[in-house]
Amino acid sequence: MVEFKAGRADIFHSTIPVNTDDWVIVEADRGRDLGKVVAIDLPLHQVEWLLSSSSPTTLDTPPFLDRPPSPSVSSSSSSSASSANGISPVPLTPSSPSAAAPSKRICRLATPSEITLLVTKRQDEQKALLICQSKSKQKSLPMDIVDAEYQWDRRKLTFYFIAERRVDFRELVRDLFKIYKTRIWM
Repeated sequence: MVEFKAGRADIFHSTIPVNTDDWVIVEADRGRDLGKVVAIDLPLHQVEWLLSSSSPTTLDTPPFLDRPPSPSVSSSSSSSASSANGISPVPLTPSSPSAAAPSKRICRLATPSEITLLVTKRQDEQKALLICQSKSKQKSLPMDIVDAEYQWDRRKLTFYFIAERRVDFRELVRDLFKIYKTRIWM
């Protein structure tokens, strides 16, 4: 499991050895993203539940206390490794027919220079947040923009918001696209 900004997390498979706390470059929505490995060798039932969940995965997802142990899905390619509970992980390879196998993969470990660029990325996200809040206020949209997040390769900029009801923010998205020249998600 790889964590991104604000506790957002997703399941990835890997053909390279990774450890908890490693920074990695992963396949993302039409590009690449950088995140931190927070869990490896997840039990298969946990992977199935996380992948079938309709809401985005966050690190505060409920633990799986009421389920019996089952084979693990490994985020490394080593088939001789064991998880902490003594269950051999199931390596995720193209020949693994598991329906729960994550389709996204860890591409490689991040370089130290890529990790240091996180500071610049976060500063740019803060600037984008302020601009989006200003534009939303100018248009009198009934929404509170609370955060902004760039995908690592900057092919996508996501704005998180709170609203009491559905908001037509299409015009806002068009204005933001003119500024950032990247995909805008809200």
